[in-house]
Amino acid sequence: MKRKGTTDRIVGILAAGLLALLVAAPLPGAGAAPGPNRAAGATAEPPAFNGSARPFVFLKEPRAVQIGPFADAEGKSVTLERYRGKVLLVNFWATWCAPCIHEMPTLDRLQAALGGPGFAVLTVSLDRKGMAAVGPFWEEQGYKHLPILLDSRWKTARRLGVSGLPATFLLDRKGRIVGYLIGPAEWDSPEAKAFLRFHIARPGS
Repeated sequence: MKRKGTTDRIVGILAAGLLALLVAAPLPGAGAAPGPNRAAGATAEPPAFNGSARPFVFLKEPRAVQIGPFADAEGKSVTLERYRGKVLLVNFWATWCAPCIHEMPTLDRLQAALGGPGFAVLTVSLDRKGMAAVGPFWEEQGYKHLPILLDSRWKTARRLGVSGLPATFLLDRKGRIVGYLIGPAEWDSPEAKAFLRFHIARPGS
């Protein structure tokens, strides 16, 4: 089902503004690595991958940052300990963000395709109303493979310097940030899957 009337108009206006203003606040220690889409010290160059607005940005070195805890759909606390040992794609989104809504089905299909012992997609809502906003939206859209996680007070989002949505962070198996992408992407595209398979298979990732 699609949203109608006033909600559609409001979302459309917000979408135009967000797409025009998708600017990342650089993480401390962040910066483009030497050469296009290449991580410093990497032994092999990963496949190139860009979102529709901006390219994926690698940190000079993987960086340990506290991510979470989040609340789940039942209000229980969830930490990254639950996903220990996995490469993680952590996506921050909101129900009022039209680009987020556009890319969410691609994340659902990505989790279905690559999710398992070595990889998981985590979708974290920044809606201030929490499950009051996310619950009906999730039921309406019928996502099958993604978790509902909430950062309603923007604690982790602020810690990471998120200033535009959607914002997606790639974490290695030690929970360190490898890089990030601000703006929407087709996460189930062949290019995205090749990019992520590289990092999943990468020694020491």
